[in-house]
Amino acid sequence: MANLKTMVYKNGNKLNDSEKQIVQFVLNNPKLCSSLSLSKLSKKLYVSESAIFRLCKKLGLSGYSELKFNLEELARQEERNITAKNNFPEELASGINEVQKYFKSLDLNKLFQDISKANNIYIYSTGWQQELIAQYLSHELFMIGQHTTVLPSAIDELRTISRYAKNGDLLFIISYSGDNALINNELVKLELTNDKFKYVSFTNLKQNKLALLAEYNFYYPTIVFSKDSEYTDGKVAFTPAYYLIDLFISEYFTWKKNYEEGE
Repeated sequence: MANLKTMVYKNGNKLNDSEKQIVQFVLNNPKLCSSLSLSKLSKKLYVSESAIFRLCKKLGLSGYSELKFNLEELARQEERNITAKNNFPEELASGINEVQKYFKSLDLNKLFQDISKANNIYIYSTGWQQELIAQYLSHELFMIGQHTTVLPSAIDELRTISRYAKNGDLLFIISYSGDNALINNELVKLELTNDKFKYVSFTNLKQNKLALLAEYNFYYPTIVFSKDSEYTDGKVAFTPAYYLIDLFISEYFTWKKNYEEGE
């Protein structure tokens, strides 16, 4: 069902100046207008009840009751947007703090040793956002002298590199859920046929199958941009994941420098 703003957009050319003024008022004040009866709204706008009823018909509404219903929904939507807008900075700050506390609890010495000794380091991702994270991780490692290979997000790529893997090679796997059955099943097969890889999982903060398969695990929270039920896609911020990578790179760089000086 089309919302009120869409109806106004589609039927705006049918409205006269007086009707446009009515529409502008109700759209700007949906909460107020949805609480008024037809009689009270007409008095507030200094127009007749029949004028408002005719406007409803021009917009494709059955009558004033349907107009009120749409205004109520518009008011709820605006309240949800306000709530999401106000909460996001606090939730993002909380997510960053969560990552910092989590990172301080990690013992990364063994992983750092494996990274420094690895002949090859591969980074595999399972989606568009995860691919961006993979590219970022690769770039940051490159900046401190650690070469990596970012693999395209295709199962065949995992099969191909497994044929050339050497003992101690590392495979970072960046996944949002960690429960991609196709990927996890392929990793199980690779483990049976080629035990040269060491897996490093990089997933959202929850238990998942990928983390169970990996020797090393990293977890990151994600933050929701909007809790509006109309927006179900593209609403998650991965900022904490990038922050986790920054902490990881900084710690590895310090470890590497001390390790090289100690040799």
